[in-house]
Amino acid sequence: MRRSPRWLARALAGLLLIAGVVVVPAAAAQAETCSTTLPLADGYGIACVRVDRHPQADGSELRDVTMTSTAIFQASGGTPAISPLAQPITVRIYLPDDYDPDRSARYHSLYLINGGGDNYDEWTTKADLVSLMASVPAYDGIVVMPTGGMTGWYSDWAGRTDGYFSPKWETYLISQLIPWIDANFNTIADRSGRGLAGISMGGFGTLKYAAAHPDVFSVIGAISPGTDLRAPAAQRTISNSMWLSGAAINLLDRGVYRVNKYENGILVLDQDQQRRYRLDTLFGPHTTAVVNGTTVDDWPSANPAELVTEGKYAPYSGKFGLYAGGCADLPGPPNRPEYANGHQPAPAECAYDTNADADAPMAGEAMLGAYASVFDTTLTSLGVDHRYCYGTGGHDWNSWPANLVDFLQYAYGTAPAFCPNA
Repeated sequence: MRRSPRWLARALAGLLLIAGVVVVPAAAAQAETCSTTLPLADGYGIACVRVDRHPQADGSELRDVTMTSTAIFQASGGTPAISPLAQPITVRIYLPDDYDPDRSARYHSLYLINGGGDNYDEWTTKADLVSLMASVPAYDGIVVMPTGGMTGWYSDWAGRTDGYFSPKWETYLISQLIPWIDANFNTIADRSGRGLAGISMGGFGTLKYAAAHPDVFSVIGAISPGTDLRAPAAQRTISNSMWLSGAAINLLDRGVYRVNKYENGILVLDQDQQRRYRLDTLFGPHTTAVVNGTTVDDWPSANPAELVTEGKYAPYSGKFGLYAGGCADLPGPPNRPEYANGHQPAPAECAYDTNADADAPMAGEAMLGAYASVFDTTLTSLGVDHRYCYGTGGHDWNSWPANLVDFLQYAYGTAPAFCPNA
C-alpha cells in the first residue's frame, strides 16, 4: 500500500513526541496582501493589515494575519494615552497539509488561547504545534491561535488601565474573530465544529467562555486552569499580573497598560485595596462569599467554581477535558487502570490541599491541581461526563504539549487508556 507524505510526517512526529524532542521546521515567510489571500479581509470589526504565510515541511502551513480590531482598545475614563487605539494584533492559523478552501466537507476549528505573559505564537515557539497536530490524525481541522493579551484574562474589562483605555477581549474573540474566521476559511460555522482550549490563564479563559457561550463551542479543554477566583493565591496572581503588564500585548507595552488604584493622584499602597480594585477592573464589582468560615471576595459571574454549580458546563458533557499537574505522588506501578485513566478522582497520594494556598504569593501547579480536583468532583456530582487527568507534571511546557495531544485524541477520536504525565 502506498503511504502518503502526511503519514510519514505523522509517524516522525509521533517518534519525536515519544522521545521528548521538539523540532520546529524552518519556513521562509511569504508575505501577501490581504485581498489576494482572504475572501473577506475586512469585516466584523476587523481590518486586515498583512498576511504572512509560513509553509511547513509536512505540507501544512502557519498563516499569520496581522489585523486591527475595534474592540482592542477602547477609550475609558479619560483621554487615552495611546494613539491610535486600533493597535495591530496577530492571529496565527494552522492549516493542515490537505487544507482545501473549496472542499465540500468543511473543517473543524480549534481556538487555542494563550497563557499569562505569552502571545499568539506560544504553541509554535515554546512547543512544536505542527508535529503535535500531525500526531493526531483524528483531528481534521484548523487551529486558530489569537492574540489574547499578556494578562487580559479573557475579559471585557469593566474598568480601565492607567492610560485611560480598556480592552474588550471577549468581544474581540467571540463576536469578531470567530465569524471572521468562518468567513475566510472553510470551517464548520456552528458550535458543532468549534472547540476551545487553553493553558493556565487560557485554561481559565476556556472555562469562562464555555460557560458564557454554549452556543459557540461544543468541545473544551482546560489545561492547568485557574478554577476558583475565591482562592487567595489566585487573587494575588491576577493582581500582580495587572501591575506587571495589565492590558499589554507585549513586554514593550507595559507602562500605561498597567492597572493601579490612585487616590488624589497618589498611588494607594494598601495591597488589599489594590488587589480588589484590579480584579474589579477585570470582572466588575465584587461580592463576598464565605469559604471555610472566612469571608472572601468573589466575582461569581466570571468564577468557574461558581459557574459549575449552576450547570454551565452540562452542554459539554462527553466533550470536556480537564488537566492539571502538581500531584505529589502516584500510587502503584505505571499504567494501573484504577489510576489516571481519565475517569477517577485524584488519589490521596497526590496530596492536593486547597488550604495550603492561604499564604502562597502565586498560584503554583500544586494549588491549581488541588482546585481542579475539587472542580472534577463537582462535575462528577452533577453528572457532567468529562475526562479528568491529573499527574506529576508542572506548570510548564514539559507537560502541556502531551495534555493537548491527549485532549485532541479524546475529543475527536478515541481517548487513550491512560492520562499523560502520570
